Amino acid sequence: MGKQQLIEESEEESSEEGSVTFAEALQNNAIRNVLLDQLQLSEALSPSLREQVGIHLIGIVLSIAAGACNAIAFAKFMYYVSHVSGSATGIGLRYEKLQKPYDYMEPVWLVVYFIVGSFMCGLIVHSNGMKLGQARYEVVLLLVFGMEMVCWFHELAHPEWLAAAMGVQNAMITSWSTAVVRTTHMTGTATDLGSSAGRIVMRFIRLSIHMEDDDWNHHVADRKKLVLMILLLLSFILGGFIGSWGYNKYKTHALLIPAGLTFMLGVMHIVYCLLNRDKVKEEEVAETVFRRQISGKGPDDVEQQKFVQSNSPAAQFIRQISGQKPESSGKVAGKPVVHG
Repeated sequence: MGKQQLIEESEEESSEEGSVTFAEALQNNAIRNVLLDQLQLSEALSPSLREQVGIHLIGIVLSIAAGACNAIAFAKFMYYVSHVSGSATGIGLRYEKLQKPYDYMEPVWLVVYFIVGSFMCGLIVHSNGMKLGQARYEVVLLLVFGMEMVCWFHELAHPEWLAAAMGVQNAMITSWSTAVVRTTHMTGTATDLGSSAGRIVMRFIRLSIHMEDDDWNHHVADRKKLVLMILLLLSFILGGFIGSWGYNKYKTHALLIPAGLTFMLGVMHIVYCLLNRDKVKEEEVAETVFRRQISGKGPDDVEQQKFVQSNSPAAQFIRQISGQKPESSGKVAGKPVVHG
């Protein structure tokens, strides 16, 4: 029996059993858990230079800005604006006359405005994951800049606006990094720092000197995460120093420092979009095609069809998981193009 005959019989058996879409396969816990683990490893081990620079630069700059805003607000009002834990606790303390001033509505409004800021970000950035050039990060960053400038113009008479700005920033960075990177508060950052360090130490104790490839990959991922968390924490602390120094020297004019940093990042994203239009468009098409493919659908326009027929790694993978083969006519077998 020849090799070609075996392949044909295997294909016939597969077709008789029926095909399973990628979306249906993800319903299996084992498959989903392995894929999530591999995605996290890939995100840590194989980011492009653009992603590495983006993650570290944006995280560090926004951590400095948030730390400065928090220090300035506390120096003037004796409460923090970059997170809601302290304000949420202060509601009860002030209501029971255990914290001065006794106006418990002040922390209430800080919490409300922070949530409103996050809501506004959700209206602008519709999906999770870092999508430089696709998601409107420059709009979000310029919105944060505008809110901080309002606080500066009114000499921080309304700190709720600063809380809203921090809500916008935190929502953007959380959706962008899928909750891995935080810049307005360091509780999660300190938690990830400690847990990553613990896994690194335990892996060396448990595995001694010898490590399998998979264990080493997890070690490298944890090590990179540990470095990033340390940088974010130090950046937030540095921002606190900058904000404190700025308030002592310039009072509320110190808000121009975090506002300027945020404005700089917004402009940088605009420049990136202008310089990488074609690349961003190609990525957008690839994501659309893959999203339709894993849901059991095919490309629905000529542009998507051309992408599937290309020789890029993403196109080859899409054809592979769908069992499609390029035809000489330039179409994908079994998937007609639907013109809307």
